[in-house]
Amino acid sequence: MLFNSWEFICGFLPVTLAGYYCSAKRSPGIAEAWLVLCSLVFYGWWNAYFVILLAGSVAFNYCVGELVVRSAEGSTEQSLILTGGIAGNLLLLFYYKYCGPVVGFLHAHGLAAATGGGIILPLGISFFTFTQIGYLVDSAEGAAKDRGPLEYALFVTFFPHLIAGPIVHHKEMMPQFADARTYRFDASNLTVGVTIFVIGLAKKVLLADSVAYWADAVFAKPMHLTVISAWGGAISYSMQLYFDFSGYSDMAIGLARMFGIILPLNFNSPYKSCSIIDFWSRWHMTLSRYLGLYLYDPIALWITRRRVAAGKGASRKAMASLGGFAGMVVMPLFVTMSLAGVWHGAGLQFLCFGLLHACYLSANHGWRVFGRHHSAVERLRDSRVLTAAGVTGGVILTYVAVVVSLVFFRAGSVPAAVAVVKTMASLARPLFHPVGLTANALLASKAASAAPPVSAMAGATLRKIGEIGFPALLVWTMPNTQQIMAAFSPALDMTGVETERMIRWSPNLTWSVAIGALLFVCLGLMDNSKFIYFQF
Repeated sequence: MLFNSWEFICGFLPVTLAGYYCSAKRSPGIAEAWLVLCSLVFYGWWNAYFVILLAGSVAFNYCVGELVVRSAEGSTEQSLILTGGIAGNLLLLFYYKYCGPVVGFLHAHGLAAATGGGIILPLGISFFTFTQIGYLVDSAEGAAKDRGPLEYALFVTFFPHLIAGPIVHHKEMMPQFADARTYRFDASNLTVGVTIFVIGLAKKVLLADSVAYWADAVFAKPMHLTVISAWGGAISYSMQLYFDFSGYSDMAIGLARMFGIILPLNFNSPYKSCSIIDFWSRWHMTLSRYLGLYLYDPIALWITRRRVAAGKGASRKAMASLGGFAGMVVMPLFVTMSLAGVWHGAGLQFLCFGLLHACYLSANHGWRVFGRHHSAVERLRDSRVLTAAGVTGGVILTYVAVVVSLVFFRAGSVPAAVAVVKTMASLARPLFHPVGLTANALLASKAASAAPPVSAMAGATLRKIGEIGFPALLVWTMPNTQQIMAAFSPALDMTGVETERMIRWSPNLTWSVAIGALLFVCLGLMDNSKFIYFQF
């Protein structure tokens, strides 16, 4: 079931809310059971078979978590149980997400009889698998408490975050469900939640879906592009992904708030970042946090211990050497970002996406360690003459680097992505061409059975650029949802989010009419298009 569908907004959501608060009057346990049941219905709406898979995964991890907690902390027994639990989760993820593509690759090269095409990817398997692996690790460290089977099932299946995050920790969400105040109907929670949900719905329906056509046309025929069409398609996709994922994150946070639950922040204007390090602290924030806690930090710690055991330094001074920087920064980054890329998909293009960002991050960290201490750089920074220009340049450079990486994220293969990037970088290719790619031009050429004039193509392309320019203007000039709603604590861990003074939401008639009108428009334009992150 999609958040942007009539059956969800007009059917599932009001029934679930009403049942939750009515049952909570009798018992919090009944309310929790109701939420688990509704979440399973929500998940099974697409394919009821996968409810069995989800339930089995929940039962398996709950039992493993109990064994982990009951074994002695730090013992060999606990380590073996934890390792087995993590391995079980990863094997399940590998089968459904990677087995098909791997078998298909082997079949294409004559190494396997099967094609691997019969395996269907369950919705949200990456997210609920990562959530439960994090729970097992937290259980071993004593950070996950209140472990009743019903509470654990609710932690994993709570529908606002089940399909595409945010990736939550047990200690973030379950203490809220343990609080009796959560089960009392609060009109302010409902009002704030509905507002955030509608803003997210508008991002999806009015912005993300409206700019998708150019990206779809470009990546459908990546070998026959002009410079303008290639850049237009790449930028169009960057805007589509931005508003699609930002919209989903808002909707998830808003839905949880309607039930009195505050989820962690997952999206904080990443295209306003002035460095790639800053970008990853704003984009898919809970995934970045997860990878840092459970992958990057352990790898970096292991390397540091090995350096110390070998008699090498592990201080800041040691890190400032080429060997120390390569070992303590670059190596953990490449492992982490490679796996982050592959987590998004089984194709080699996703690995390239991760490796690109590993290169970006290594260069950014390298600049911080080696470059900015150069005397000329220090003098320029201290003069503050070009501070604004430097920030603007950083934002532009970061955005362009992200756009290039997103070509690999969107393309169907590495050759297709390389073809688009080569065209984007080519000054030898024409700006406009009779076989250029815009939706109107393609339809016109089919209708007339002839290529449209170059002047007509140029005009149509410029109009499309203008249409993409409006979402871009919103990205860089308007406050985000968290800034608008900051006075009402819309999400956990709002560090770095400033209260927006230009546009501040308040529960008054003007805002009620505006949000109501926005919802009405969105309901009229919804087409049940899937969120991009549902495929991961």
